[in-house]
Amino acid sequence: LAGAVPGAAAGPPAPPPASPPSASAPPNAPAASAVPPDLVDRDDELGTIRTAVADLAAGASQLLLIEGPPGVGKTRLLAEARRLAVEHDLTVLGARGSQLERTFGFGAVRQLFEPTLVDPARRERLLTGAAASARGVFDVLDEPAEGSFAVLHGLYWLAAGLASERPLVLAIDDLQWCDTASLRFVVYLSRRLDGLPLLLLATLRTGERHEDDELLAEVLLDPSTAVVRPGPLTREGTAELVRRRLGEPAPLFLTACHTTTAGNPLLLRQLLRALEADRVRPDAAHADRVMACGSRAVASMVLTRLRRLPDEATAVAGA
Repeated sequence: LAGAVPGAAAGPPAPPPASPPSASAPPNAPAASAVPPDLVDRDDELGTIRTAVADLAAGASQLLLIEGPPGVGKTRLLAEARRLAVEHDLTVLGARGSQLERTFGFGAVRQLFEPTLVDPARRERLLTGAAASARGVFDVLDEPAEGSFAVLHGLYWLAAGLASERPLVLAIDDLQWCDTASLRFVVYLSRRLDGLPLLLLATLRTGERHEDDELLAEVLLDPSTAVVRPGPLTREGTAELVRRRLGEPAPLFLTACHTTTAGNPLLLRQLLRALEADRVRPDAAHADRVMACGSRAVASMVLTRLRRLPDEATAVAGA
């Protein structure tokens, strides 16, 4: 990356010359990759992601949210989006929200941008002009005001400066666990994407209570936000994953796998891992083993999820 951060201009830096955004890849873009073998039943979702990445390569901006329950494959789709962006020679910066760090101001923002600020000379060049007010975010000795307009404005210009050098992807996994200050920046940036060659990608887990519901709603309910909602695997998709792990399944065995996991990709993979470890063959005679292995394979994941729910929900599940 080369270039300097723009000064305090009236508007965002002009994107590099590009053709108007379209669903097709630009002329110099790499050929479309084959569908990864572990991403079954995800053709529509992958199509949306490929279009967003190709449009970014052409200079367009977008906010794309991947929303769904635990284990449905949000993180895997985000990883595929990042891989496609690298194929298009785009700059990709990533962060992951966590319950451990959600009390640290601008924790996710630091994850996103600190890799670009390791070199002192580059740090000085990027955090100058209109971006200078964001310096305190990356100085652990400072306590930047989380709701400060100046700080959010400086972070915007830091992102704008990076995007002016090369189209930029900001990918945030588990947005629901990001700290409040970082969520405010996501909302602030999402309102100012026009004219920036920047793709803001995030995953959002549904079905859990959030301390920052209003900020998350700002992102989710914005009319300009594109939302991808991967659903449970179909019976055919389940069969494909069983086939790759254990061999051709008998119909009764397949039904047991699909019913036990409700088509949840993560639970299915946990189940198949346990069945493979026990050397269970995918025939009708072993269909009853699916339930026994399945309950053991998913127990820790279910208990972890229950601990995040209100006490009332845990009591109902226990009953």
